[in-house]
Amino acid sequence: MYLNSNIPPYFHDLLRKYGHLYGLIILKSRTLYLFIVFLVFLHLFLHPLPVLRRVRNAYTYKMKELDNDEKDLFFVSAYYYGNEYSLYENQVSLTFIAPRDAHWDRRKIIVIRSNGSTSVLEPMKVHRATPHNVCKFVTLVGTVTLKDDLMDLEILVNRNIAGIRYLPADNKQRDLVVCTPPIYNNVGWQSILLASHIYSRFGGHLQIYVSNTNPAFFDFLEELKRRKGLSMNAFPDFYGNSKLNEVEFGGITVANSDCLSKYKSSASFITFLEWNELVLPKSFNSYFSEYANFFESEIFVGLLEFRNSKGISKVVTRPLLISSVWLNEPVERPFKLKSKQMDTNKIYEISDSDDVDSMIRGNFPGSDILKMEDRRAIGLGMK
Repeated sequence: MYLNSNIPPYFHDLLRKYGHLYGLIILKSRTLYLFIVFLVFLHLFLHPLPVLRRVRNAYTYKMKELDNDEKDLFFVSAYYYGNEYSLYENQVSLTFIAPRDAHWDRRKIIVIRSNGSTSVLEPMKVHRATPHNVCKFVTLVGTVTLKDDLMDLEILVNRNIAGIRYLPADNKQRDLVVCTPPIYNNVGWQSILLASHIYSRFGGHLQIYVSNTNPAFFDFLEELKRRKGLSMNAFPDFYGNSKLNEVEFGGITVANSDCLSKYKSSASFITFLEWNELVLPKSFNSYFSEYANFFESEIFVGLLEFRNSKGISKVVTRPLLISSVWLNEPVERPFKLKSKQMDTNKIYEISDSDDVDSMIRGNFPGSDILKMEDRRAIGLGMK
């Protein structure tokens, strides 16, 4: 052992005599110190500090905190994918909204699945489709994969149980599904008339959400549904029309989230557009051939990205590549896949000056890229 010559000789003797004892004491003290630290962490785990407890037990509060109804979840829709859906077999997809300050995305929500004789509890994965805190109410999406078939569905949150009405997810193969914003007496019937005829001509399917409208307009939509095969759903009233302005952008994210959940297995491609916007096949006779050409020729493409006249991005993608949508685009881009900028294709926009008579004659936005027979068929169908 190296000893410093400046230390007195008697101290050297003491160090040699009691050095082993000193080392043993240090070793025991270190062990005791680590044991004390372990006890502290164990205590915090079993009895967390108030701040930690609020985070860890955020999901244990009642559905109605402080008897305030605005803390409740509002379930919009639930779709069940049964055994016939190979990719999403026995999966339930839910869309709901809630006040942003309730933080339902951090809580534990349990799905109770029943097949008539037994009930099983399954945890539901919840995430926010709304990525900001500007609006008072935010959109959330929940998914859960069940082990067996589903007959009854309920949601359990801290001993509060609510029955959920679910629908079978769409199972009819569709080339392109066009998701649109809710209608609040603010959409021109000419736009819907043209869109329904164009999309049905090239294998597209139009999904409509109606909040409130006059009887004549509703009858018009029902007739289009019968003739052109579009889908029409009632849009929920949420917390009342007086608070509709507190749901972001009139519920566009809610509607598009519902649309994605409904068609994510049946649609080959999906897009989210405004009512005055159109996408048209430029090089092929169908939407499927048009978009499949890009996805198959460039294997790392996950999104086809268009720009409207305002420079806002609109996408066409495969629904299996995205899990949620905010406004008109995915919350998260497809993992390790790129966006292809569609410079030669564009979003065509319907203006107020486009009249029906001109459309019937085959003159409408984007008609110049279509074959004459397609223009005529679309125009004649609108008579």
